Amino acid sequence: MTDCFRCKGITKAQTKTHTVTLDECVIIIKNVPALACNQCGEAYFTDYVMQNLESIIDNLENLIKEVAIVEYATNVA
Repeated sequence: MTDCFRCKGITKAQTKTHTVTLDECVIIIKNVPALACNQCGEAYFTDYVMQNLESIIDNLENLIKEVAIVEYATNVA
C-alpha cells in the first residue's frame, strides 16, 4: 500500500472500471486491477496494466462505432 498522490489517503488493491472516449465511441473496460484510494477513490494503474489497457483500446478502436464494454481479464493476452 502507498499514499494517494491526490489526498494522501491510503491506497489498496481493488478492481476499477476504466472508461475512454475516442471521438464518437466509448470504450468501457471492467474489473481492471488497480490501487485505489480509500479516501478519494483515485485509481492508479501499474505500467503493465496500462500497457494492457492501451493494447485493448488500440484493438477495439477500429472495430467499434459507438460503445464497447469489455472485461479486462478476457482481453489480456
